[in-house]
Amino acid sequence: MEKLNKEYIALLSGEGNASDKFWKLEKRIREDKKDCGVQCEMSRSNQFYIMLSLLNEGAITFDDLEDFSNDLKDTMKHFAGK
Repeated sequence: MEKLNKEYIALLSGEGNASDKFWKLEKRIREDKKDCGVQCEMSRSNQFYIMLSLLNEGAITFDDLEDFSNDLKDTMKHFAGK
């Protein structure tokens, strides 16, 4: 979320018409709300798919999985194509 906030600030701080920046931000927020890293329901049954989505969206990195088992990290790397 911190990364998104910085991107939104940069968008609003950029050059251009205030109304154009507003509508561009509104569209971006609408799109970002669909990403798993912004909003997802956690459950044990879909944990793997959520973690994979977070990796693919860039919301987390493999460094964030450091404390997880090697089996899980290897599986994530396999399915993430790393």
